[in-house]
Formats: sequence, C-alpha cells, structure tokens
Amino acid sequence: MAPVCDAFVGTRVSIERALVCSGAGQFPVLVRDARGLAIALRSGGGHYGLDGTLATTFSDDGGATWSAPIDALPRGADVRNPAFGVARDGRWLLAYWRAGQRCYPGGAWKLPVTERCDPDAFVIASGDRGTTWSEPVAIATARLAWASPYGRIVHAPDGALLMAAYGPSLGATPGAFDAIVLRSRDDGATWDDESLVLAGASELALCFATPELLVGAVRRAAGDVAIVHSPDVGRSWSTPIAATRVDEHPADLCMVGDALVMTFGRRVRPLGCGAKTSRDSGASWSDREVVLAGDGIGNDVGYPSTVQLAGGSLATAIYFARGSGVDGWGELSCQLLRYDCELVAP
Repeated sequence: MAPVCDAFVGTRVSIERALVCSGAGQFPVLVRDARGLAIALRSGGGHYGLDGTLATTFSDDGGATWSAPIDALPRGADVRNPAFGVARDGRWLLAYWRAGQRCYPGGAWKLPVTERCDPDAFVIASGDRGTTWSEPVAIATARLAWASPYGRIVHAPDGALLMAAYGPSLGATPGAFDAIVLRSRDDGATWDDESLVLAGASELALCFATPELLVGAVRRAAGDVAIVHSPDVGRSWSTPIAATRVDEHPADLCMVGDALVMTFGRRVRPLGCGAKTSRDSGASWSDREVVLAGDGIGNDVGYPSTVQLAGGSLATAIYFARGSGVDGWGELSCQLLRYDCELVAP
C-alpha cells in the first residue's frame, strides 16, 4: 500500500511582523502588563554558552516598536530558560535556571548529574519594568534534582500563581525529564508547593480554559506536544492526549472567547510557527491548521508565546536563530507576529 502523507489546502494571507530585537531573542515569553506588552528572552549567547543571560523588553504601542533589551542578570553563568509573569501587584516576575552552576565541567556544555545539590533555579522581581531587579531567591523542589522554569506564569482563580518547570527526578538518567507545576501564594516570593504533571516530559504551557479547568500543553520525550487537563488547579492531571506531530514543539496556549488557541514551533518544513484551535478545551482540535510563519532557515526556530491584545487581535513572539525571510533582521532575532483572531479561531 502506498504511504499516506499530509497535504496542505489553504489560502495565502499576510500578517504584520515587528522586530523585537536582533542578535538576541531565544526562548521568548510574552506577557501583558498594565501598560502594554513585555517579553523576557535570552541575550548575549547562543543556544548554549556561559555568556548567555536573560533580558527584558517592553512595548507600549501594541508590539509595533520595542524598547532596547536590558539584561536582568550578569553574564558568565549561562542564565537561561525564563518563566515570566506579572504579579497581582503589577511587578514583573522572572524565574530562570543558572545552568553555568554545574553544566560546564571542563568548560563544555553537559547536562548535569541527577544528584541533589544547591538550588540553581531562582526568581527575581522588578517594579520598574526591568530597569532594576530584586535579589535572587532560590527555588528548590523536593521532586527534582534540578529544575528549569518555563513559560508564562499564570494566575489561578484561587489567588495562587502557577509556574511550570521541568528537570530530572533524583537518580534519573541525564536528559530524562519530568514536568511539574510550582505554586506561590505570596505573589511570587516563594514557590514551595509542587505537583507532578507528566513524567517523560519537559516544556509545559499553562492556561485556564475555565475557572475550574486548567489545561497544559507539554512537550513529550518523543518530540510532540500533548494536552493534559487538571480539575483541581494543577494538583492532579489527566492522561495526555496527542496534539501535534513529532518535531512540532513546544507549544503555548491562549483562550480567545470560547476557543483554545495553541501556537507551536515548527521544526519541520515550513520552519517557524503553526496554530490550531480547540472548542472543547483541547480534547480535540479542528482540522484547520494555520502556518503563521514558515520562512525559518534551519530548525532552531519557534518557541512561540501568544497573548490576546486589548483590541482583540493576537500577538505571538517567536525567534529565529538561523535567519528568516525578512532581510536586514540578522540571523538571530526575536519577532512579533500580529494577526486577527479570526485567522486562527474563525
């Protein structure tokens, strides 16, 4: 029997793009604050490298223009993998993994052993949109040997803040990760309450589909994204449901009316960012799949982060590490896509 392959039937449309920054921008996390938009992203290093740190930038015009990124932390410790959000009092919260603390034996990147050691995940806060930051506060987990924060920090209906993280359980094989949720009940000061989401998984996006239902989009070890549901603010989780093909990862989730929109990285051609919609909180997905950006050069692309703007349209931040179809923006850039929600959730 002949193989069955996917086909594409669609209409070409144009959407707006804006340059967030050039020469930096991996792993962007996009949030809305009281004044506009803000992004945390990687700066000063490649995908790996001790010179890498995290920076923040903001936009007060809906993402058309962006402030110059300001490093949030010193370089030299491979500060990476941001989780970013806005506390209830308006402060920015930035969590990160300080990989240089134990990932460079002999000077070259290597995943660390999975034994207990000093915490290497931290959280800082800023009340002036990234100009200054508080002293780092360590995040320790009882379940994992080390923990990398990830994605957008979300507000739970019960007043807690929820943050995703991943890492290996104690004694696990290096590279075998579990995804967890951390909670804060003091507006981001401490994160000492955790729950397992899925073993054999890593990068996790969180979104409340309803006040009673928390949805997660989690990257599995096979390289796809699965959907999981929690009816109790992340304490327990359902069996995962496959949502993307292999090499379509990681994903982000955003509610648009009664529709759950998932944007996800495409590391298969066309390289960039895809989107699809669910009307049943991720239990199933429409056959209509949108390629928001497909002009990546090389598969180090994606990591979309999506929010709905005040006017109703959507904005998605993504990065390209090997160039895109936009001339003059350099090989490495963070870009913002702006488009009508009807494009993905008609």
